[in-house]
Amino acid sequence: MSDEEVFQELRSICAKILTVDPARLSRDVDLREELEADSLDMAEIAAAMEDRFKLTVDLDTAQQARTLADVVALLQAAGA
Repeated sequence: MSDEEVFQELRSICAKILTVDPARLSRDVDLREELEADSLDMAEIAAAMEDRFKLTVDLDTAQQARTLADVVALLQAAGA
């Protein structure tokens, strides 16, 4: 899966969980500061990523992610 395809899938996941317009979700949006994602939101995003991409996401590492670009890199490193 290409980087752009991963980003688009992740964008859809985050928009649904955070209940925001996908247009607000650029690669450099800060999930915590700009979209007010809390640790429960981040855990939910990690679980959704595991389901969608059929891989295991380290929750501690996922909690470190700040932007969508960080999360895309995390998924690429995990093999998505």
